[in-house]
Amino acid sequence: MLTTGERIAQLRKERGLTQAKLAGHVGVSTSTIAMYETNRRQPDEAVLKQLATALDVTPTSLMLNDEEPNHSAEQNTKKADNGWTTLTLSREEARFILFMRMHTDCQTFLQDYMSADEQQRKQIEKAWRLIKVFQA
Repeated sequence: MLTTGERIAQLRKERGLTQAKLAGHVGVSTSTIAMYETNRRQPDEAVLKQLATALDVTPTSLMLNDEEPNHSAEQNTKKADNGWTTLTLSREEARFILFMRMHTDCQTFLQDYMSADEQQRKQIEKAWRLIKVFQA
């Protein structure tokens, strides 16, 4: 499985883009793209979304080495004959749902996070980063 950086490089080359052109689409420097591709830096969430858009894939597919092109939610849902709606999930999305079903104690936290406003989410994310630093 490719790293995120290797995946970015692979997709960039497949689309005939130089590092400079990709950097221009994303709004970062060419050296930043080079660092992403060599795994010396990791893109933050906002840049990851911009990279995915520029490369016509989903952000998840950049991280998972998923070959799926970027599809809207409408394209990934189907109405079955029995009235059920089916949704196509990536491997990582399916793992997340399975984890949530097995660890119901996490559901409260995620529900609180999902219902929080932007400022509250940033506070939660900052607290989480601090926890990770202290665990290292």
